[in-house]
Amino acid sequence: MNLKFGQPDNSVIQLAYVVADIEAAIHHYNRHMAVGPWQLRGPFTTTSAVYRGQPVALSLSIAHAFAGHTMIELIQQHDQLPSVYTDTIVRTGYGFHHWGVSCPDFDARLEALGNEGKAPVFEDKTAIGTRVAYVDFRDSLGGFIEYIEMTEAAEARYTAMYARALTWDKADLIVRL
Repeated sequence: MNLKFGQPDNSVIQLAYVVADIEAAIHHYNRHMAVGPWQLRGPFTTTSAVYRGQPVALSLSIAHAFAGHTMIELIQQHDQLPSVYTDTIVRTGYGFHHWGVSCPDFDARLEALGNEGKAPVFEDKTAIGTRVAYVDFRDSLGGFIEYIEMTEAAEARYTAMYARALTWDKADLIVRL
């Protein structure tokens, strides 16, 4: 089954990158790849994030835009607290971070991964309450996989972003949330 924004459910819906300067990155993606419009949230502080079993209040900015049916996510961490983001920056520098995979049955997916010995290293909730969990596949795939709980609210949010990209008049590159 395809989600309303065109990607198959239970598949990659997002490519994500850690960046040093989120607004500069937005302009770079637009100038060189015509990606936009971008929805930018932040800086904000996480309130439910857990990294390697410990609560962490990260200062982040996150931007989303669609390139075709695929969402691009840019992430800037404004502090130096331990996280999946700073871990990647220290290990390989800025750039590719994770694939986002839609999960209509989030709990079952995490249970299955746990049975394979793949526990989440980072968990959080999005601004609309959608749960996410990052599993480390850097050694085998070159990045994390973020499992995204695909609720009706999440699908509606992503579909609205996709629709804005289809009708974007190139006037407003950044929409601040």
